Amino acid sequence: MTAAPSYVDRLRRPQPCDHLVQLYTDEAFLTRVVGDFLREGLANDEGAAVIATPQHVALFVERLNAAGLDAAAAVSRGQLVVLDARGCLDTFMVDGMPDPGRFFALTLPVLERLRRAGHDRVRCYGEMVDLLWAHSMPATVALEQLWNDVLSRTGVSLLCAYGIDNFDPHAHRGVLHKLSACHSELIPVEDYDRLEQAVTRAYEEVFGRPGDARALREHVASLSGDATKMPPSQAALLGLDNVGMQLADAVIARAREYYRRP
Repeated sequence: MTAAPSYVDRLRRPQPCDHLVQLYTDEAFLTRVVGDFLREGLANDEGAAVIATPQHVALFVERLNAAGLDAAAAVSRGQLVVLDARGCLDTFMVDGMPDPGRFFALTLPVLERLRRAGHDRVRCYGEMVDLLWAHSMPATVALEQLWNDVLSRTGVSLLCAYGIDNFDPHAHRGVLHKLSACHSELIPVEDYDRLEQAVTRAYEEVFGRPGDARALREHVASLSGDATKMPPSQAALLGLDNVGMQLADAVIARAREYYRRP
């Protein structure tokens, strides 16, 4: 399985204030994504902050160590900070919503500590939002907006991850639109080329002749109303909420089948 260069480059070399979101359904894939995201930064003397569950932290550390980067040493020298996602949520959630003052009191000192340790550039990975979204979308969106405030203040880059199936029709009925709108870039799958082929074939099967399907796909993508950067094929999926539930579900189901087929 190969990934398009854009997918690899964006995760390895995020720019200041980038707010990237990765969808995943496979723990091994998440481990590769986050492990490589962190390794690239640490290897280039960037600071890194990880806010994740202990189970995921263990997987990321294993990935870093296997790549020849001593995670414990990075923590000891102040280059890497690791925090528990659930514990962090407990410090700033008030009546089911993130409290801005408490959130800033948690995150800003961590980033400042990394800067004081001599790391001008800092990248962060967080999954507190992944713990929230299934229970409260308003709280999730509010937390993402607070992160955007932190990014604009500090210039750090942030990768979020959501355990969401990009081919789940229910996710395309509002959830993905709300989440993608909070981010600068949506990374929906591992293999962009395969997604392109799957979406093209799905459109052709549901909407008819290739030329007609291609024109409709371009129109549907333009209706997505999403300024977030993403593969064109993903915009063509997100825009399907404008063509009716039955047709949208048919395209998404076929795209899922062809994407997952060997």
